[in-house]
Order: sequence, then structure tokens, then C-alpha cells
Amino acid sequence: MSLLWLNGTLTDKADARVSPFDHGFLYGDGVWEPLRVFGGKLFRADDHLRILFAAAQAIGIDIPLSQAELLAAVEATVKANNRTEGYVRVIVTRGPGGIGPDPRKIEPHVIVIAEEYQPFPQELYGHGLHAVVSPLPLGLSYENPVYQVRTLNQLHVVHAKRYALQNGCLEALYQGGDSITGSTEGVLFAVKDGTVIVDIVQPEDAMGLVVRELAGNKLTVPERGFEWQWLLRDTDEVFIAGTACGVIGIVRVDGRDIGTGTEGPVTREIRDGYRQLIESESR
Repeated sequence: MSLLWLNGTLTDKADARVSPFDHGFLYGDGVWEPLRVFGGKLFRADDHLRILFAAAQAIGIDIPLSQAELLAAVEATVKANNRTEGYVRVIVTRGPGGIGPDPRKIEPHVIVIAEEYQPFPQELYGHGLHAVVSPLPLGLSYENPVYQVRTLNQLHVVHAKRYALQNGCLEALYQGGDSITGSTEGVLFAVKDGTVIVDIVQPEDAMGLVVRELAGNKLTVPERGFEWQWLLRDTDEVFIAGTACGVIGIVRVDGRDIGTGTEGPVTREIRDGYRQLIESESR
């Protein structure tokens, strides 16, 4: 049995129901945030929930719980599913309304899921991933704050993952405008001459904040318009950092090796630092 938290009630996932008139279903009108459980404790929950509340505010949804109340709901869901290790997803939809897009007089719905999700086989950590660049541009303006948050409209991620699998890879990078803007499973980082580089246009992410903390003065954030395509041709390492996948290198993109074609020392250093944080904060 797997239980999820649905508007204040723990419900078997087989019995959980969401209205077909929910704006999350009809329009992708909602936000979500992933968390990880290590050693029975939520990792950096305050960062994750702060990002979730900011995302909801950006699209005009008032979450009907305080951050402390939502944290308690997450902890109750983890405990009900006996999760000492695992993945949590918190979903906030605008709620059920009419079939049209009018968002007025709608009560938001909150769902908490505690499952397991590991996007990449463990044996690839230390070896790295082969990836492709999805040919389908996002068509979104990252100058607009609505597109800088994790909404329920993730069709671009699904298309990119589908393209990767069709081409024998597990990961894809996707494009916005004329530049690569991210990956399906995490925040995209590059390493050049020992410097860790992250593009400012990627949405704020709790794992991204962890990498920034670990990289310290090795981190640089270029100005907007940074050309990832150039960097992929002339960089030493590329890695992604995500709540589900942790830290893992990308060693080949579209058939072209990144650096030496192997996971590099900075990627391994960041992953080791992440593991040490997990151990120290889950005691």
C-alpha cells in the first residue's frame, strides 16, 4: 500500500481522485517541488518549501497551508509510507473550477506523494551519462518570472526525455531561444579550468543551491546570453545536480565527448561533498 496526502487526508493512491475540472489537469496550472529523504530525515526541506511557496506566488496561487503546516504534512506522508530513504513530490494545483481558464473562486488543492524515483542506474555514477540536445525549442521567455518556476506544465521535459530515449540516451538537454537552458533531471553545470559555471536563467533549485555552497569561490554565474553550445564544445566537464538524481556527469552530448569523455575530478568532488552533507545532516 502506498499512501498520499490529499488535502489533509492520507489516502491509498489507488483510491485518490482529482477532478477532471482541476486547473492543474486542464491547463498545467499549478506548481510542484521535489524533496529527498535520507536516513528518515528530509534533506534541506526549508529550502525546498521556500522555493515552492515562491513559485506558487509567482503564478498567483495562495497555498492554503503555512510552510510549517505543509512540512508537517510531508513528514506525516513519509512516516505513513515507512520511508527512511526516498523521494517526495509536493503538488499544488489551482483546484477544480469551470472548464474555461477563469481562475477566480477556485480553492487550491495540495497533494504530497512519497515514493522512490531514481532516474539513472547506480552503476553510471562515476562513469557519466550520454545525452542529446532536444531539437524542440521551449518557445518560452525566461525573462518572464512565470517561466522561472517549476509549474505543472512540463511538456518540454517529457518531449526531451522521449527524444533521448529514442536516441539511446537517458538524458536530454533542452533549448530556450538560441541557447541550451537545462536538462530533464536537474540543474546544468559546466567546469572550465577548475571553475564551476551555472547559467543564471535556470530556475532556482534547492540542489542547485547545494552545488553553489559546495563550489564556493570556484563558482561563476555568467551574464544572460551565455552560449552553452560553445561551452559544450570547449569545456572540461559537464554535470547535472537534481533532487532525484543527485550529482552525475554528462560525458558525451550528441555523439561528441565532453573533455576527455570521462567524469571529471570536479564532478566527483561535488558529489563527494554532497554525500558528506547528507551524512552529516541525516544523523
